[in-house]
Amino acid sequence: MPRGNEPLGDIATEVLFENERVKIWTLVVDPGEASPWHLHPRDYLTITVEGDRISLEHEDGSTEASTHEPGRWKWHGEHVVHRVVNDGATRYRNILVELKD
Repeated sequence: MPRGNEPLGDIATEVLFENERVKIWTLVVDPGEASPWHLHPRDYLTITVEGDRISLEHEDGSTEASTHEPGRWKWHGEHVVHRVVNDGATRYRNILVELKD
């Protein structure tokens, strides 16, 4: 579904650590739920902690489905408005490391 006029939210659920070089978040999305629409201002790395299937939903309504298992990591250099939708049967949780420099 396209975003419409929905405001942008935080990029993840909670900030775990921050200093002058990195900001570390955790994202938690329960089955059937979605994160807020958000935009990453910096490059970042995600590491899956738990979960199995998510979709990345883009502002224009297009989606990218993917499977995940604990320990899977991905580098993200793109900066587009999106949200994470949990299509799986279990809670999805990741650690997100945002690079400041």
